[in-house]
Amino acid sequence: MDRTTAVPTSRDNVAVDFGVIELTGTLHHDDAQRTLVLLTDEGPERISVNLEAYGLTTGPGRLFVKDWSEHAGLAERLQVAGFVRIVRSVAVGPFASIAHEVEVTL
Repeated sequence: MDRTTAVPTSRDNVAVDFGVIELTGTLHHDDAQRTLVLLTDEGPERISVNLEAYGLTTGPGRLFVKDWSEHAGLAERLQVAGFVRIVRSVAVGPFASIAHEVEVTL
């Protein structure tokens, strides 16, 4: 399935642990856009990050999750919860911040 025909997938009533807060909602993966978003009553919480500015892209079923700021440790917690599988880690930007390429396993 290529990026133009990928069908979005979702899982309802999911609790995502952000470390300092746990949010509940619908975890929505749009493979065509390479996005993973938690849709909550307060609005969307974007989990994925686009790293194309650094020349980094992913294949089908994969996306990047940053491991800095409010998302520190998030990829590991998503993996423990069974929502993703970490494929590799990359350093990006002027501070060599870490982002994880993950395979979405919803």
